[in-house]
Amino acid sequence: MRMLALFGASLLVILATFQGYIEKQNWFAIEHVSVTGNFTHTSDAQLLNFYNNVLGESLLSHSLESLLALAITPEWIKSASIRKVWPNKIQIHAVEHTPLAIWRERSLITSNGQIITPSAVPNLSLPNLFGPEGAHQIVLEQFELVSQVLSSTDLRAINLTLEARGAWSITLSNNLVVRLGREEVLARLQRFIAVYKSDLSGRISEIISIDARYPHGVSVDWKKEIQ
Repeated sequence: MRMLALFGASLLVILATFQGYIEKQNWFAIEHVSVTGNFTHTSDAQLLNFYNNVLGESLLSHSLESLLALAITPEWIKSASIRKVWPNKIQIHAVEHTPLAIWRERSLITSNGQIITPSAVPNLSLPNLFGPEGAHQIVLEQFELVSQVLSSTDLRAINLTLEARGAWSITLSNNLVVRLGREEVLARLQRFIAVYKSDLSGRISEIISIDARYPHGVSVDWKKEIQ
């Protein structure tokens, strides 16, 4: 048993020495990195500009786990798979994030609920969501509920804001602001829709905002020139 242990230890030393020798000889220096995937917001060239940082390093010195960590570092990359192609190549297949909404003007909420902050927010037709830091999931879920309620109308929400004190407000595609307060938000939105359909749909251009925080109606803030 003792001889077996000594043999095993000696073998490990030999392997470590051999690996060190190989690395010094640069036999497995990474010479090529390839990337595949369907990209909309980034590109092969942008990703390779980042991934090529490993060129010249030994393939032996990188585990699959470390290469995977490298592959998903770019902000737009959701997940990736890695393949070592001996003696000196790495193949990366990357999957891009799908953005659902703009968060606090500078970031994006992705389809898996993650916040990413690319160097530039793309010019996309996405809702703008605002709220306290860390509240993105709550605001996104509320936006989905608001959109469902509005689906029976010609109105669409483009902004949804959750204030620090818990009050909600929405901006519609016609630039009308509707204040909904902290409680019974969807019921208040439905009350606004009823008033909109019966009295306001033809006068939207005359209105600045709607306050729907009242228990039995809404308050209209008319533009000054309107009597």
